[in-house]
Amino acid sequence: MKSVRTRQLTTMNSFFWSTGFAVILTFHSLVACAEESVAIEHKIAAIEEDRFHGWPANNGVWQWGDEFLVGFTQGDFELKSGHNIAGRQDSLLARSQDGGMTWQMFDPPGFLDDENPQYLGEGKAKLTQPLDFRHSGFALRIFADGYHGNHDPEGGFFYSNNRGANWNGPYALTGLKDHPEMKDKLLSPRTDYLVQSPGHCIVFISTHVDDPKLKRIACIQTTDGGQTFEFVSWVTPESEEASAIMSQTVQLSDQDFVLAYRKIYRNPGKQDEIETYHSADGCKTWQRLSTIKEMQTHSNPPALLKLTDGRLCCVYGDRHVGEIRGRYSSDRGKTWGPELVIRDDFQALPDDPDSSTGLNTDIGYPRLVQRSDGKLVAIYYWATAENPQQHIAVSIWSP
Repeated sequence: MKSVRTRQLTTMNSFFWSTGFAVILTFHSLVACAEESVAIEHKIAAIEEDRFHGWPANNGVWQWGDEFLVGFTQGDFELKSGHNIAGRQDSLLARSQDGGMTWQMFDPPGFLDDENPQYLGEGKAKLTQPLDFRHSGFALRIFADGYHGNHDPEGGFFYSNNRGANWNGPYALTGLKDHPEMKDKLLSPRTDYLVQSPGHCIVFISTHVDDPKLKRIACIQTTDGGQTFEFVSWVTPESEEASAIMSQTVQLSDQDFVLAYRKIYRNPGKQDEIETYHSADGCKTWQRLSTIKEMQTHSNPPALLKLTDGRLCCVYGDRHVGEIRGRYSSDRGKTWGPELVIRDDFQALPDDPDSSTGLNTDIGYPRLVQRSDGKLVAIYYWATAENPQQHIAVSIWSP
């Protein structure tokens, strides 16, 4: 079994290591947007010496008022080209109960990567009692194949009714492969779902057949509390030139949905994108809506959120410049305003200690929530001069 690591992360004016605990630096920055400077406060959600932390977008974020729960992947830190992660990769969680100001990192029992052979596709259980998706402590974690710490091409889910303290699973996506559109498909979804009623939940997944570099996003649903799942529609078209992955979807009204996703071209000469699609008929059909960002280097997935004032906000990592950036839309995702630079103090160890080349901007994969006071909280992985090993960072600002 994996070890349980719990860290209470406390806001202080300095950073140091003592008996294995992390004491976290808090600081502020002023960044420029189109019309004014925005005060942004930065904090740390999860950090541990000699450990790599990454990919909140692959794991999910859940919110209950000003209580937030974020998932991430942790492994040994090893300086190398690409991701500086080595050894076993564990799926952990961090919780804040004060709107993102302080965080506790923990590893709940029975969650994802425990020593459970069912997790690897060997007879996942079928759910026999319906879930209440509107339970006050409900959280759903979708998993499948093809990304950090997850290996199950059939897919499945875990759920919690106590805000992530304990989880139940793994359970199968029963019935999904019975639909002709889903036969022979390998699944690689992240956690992207929207609850419609106590028994009805819409889930967005990525799939492929033979070539994992040609994935496509689909909409599926369960109307019986997770006991069975069915195919609803394809969001992105079939393509021989680009892969559609890592979606984040918002619901504008009963019938209106906007989905943003990471579009990766097979041709290295084409710029990757963060692109959006829109459905006006309850996810039955989809039309391309807009491009939020063209990426000059290896791309990053979007964190998309509908704000309380009706605008949309999309946050992403820009690896080309080593920054966390974002954009707002005031017309339901049709057009997007100028970029907001949320964070620009990236600093990490070089890929090769013997090389004088640039730094590896292994960053981003954000999730985004809004507090009751209206402030936005972006959660992503990052590295600084003070903390050059990747950790889970948080930025808080007023939109």
